Amino acid sequence: MEVSEKLVQAAAATSSQAVAHGGFVAVDDAGEFAFYPSEMALLADFEYAAQAICIVGRDGAGFRLLLDPDHHLAVGTSLGPVDFSWLRQAWLKAQRHNPSEYPLRRFYPAGRETLLACMFETLYLEHAMEPVQWNFMVDGKETHPVSLEDIDGNLTNRRMLERARVQDPFGHLYRPVRVPGHAVNGRNHHGKVTIFVEIPAMAAPSSNSVSA
Repeated sequence: MEVSEKLVQAAAATSSQAVAHGGFVAVDDAGEFAFYPSEMALLADFEYAAQAICIVGRDGAGFRLLLDPDHHLAVGTSLGPVDFSWLRQAWLKAQRHNPSEYPLRRFYPAGRETLLACMFETLYLEHAMEPVQWNFMVDGKETHPVSLEDIDGNLTNRRMLERARVQDPFGHLYRPVRVPGHAVNGRNHHGKVTIFVEIPAMAAPSSNSVSA
């Protein structure tokens, strides 16, 4: 099938800076992952210390929640690097079990830095509170939605997704795929949810058409 594509260079320096050097990713006691831009935001989302089984800094350092002398939650000092094998296994498991909450599927994270970038960037984008620019191509038309929800809404009533391509603000290219899942945040199409599977950048050449 021929599909016209004209994906422009992603331009989201602000978004990149938001997760490139700071913030935290926390894994709760249910095995769910979430990105927090600051320590304050993280602490506001937890009620007790054991609720967060792992907290990861952008450099891969691990942290735990504890109670300060006034019995308020606080982030403890660094515990050193988080176990990479455990973290990757927990991340992939969360994606498999809850596709509607983790719709962005990057390539398999073979290395530590790749895994960290994948977690911080995709979690940020999946639940971004401010507009971020995406590139969306379908049926030869290019638009620039400001959220993943906007893209998902555009795809909801489309029976075929082969002609669609999505590029995130960090430059990663995806094709949308429907998989079995639960209806969460409106991501449901006859019992299925849409995930976005990364494809090689060479899948978006500068020519006007490419075989999909």
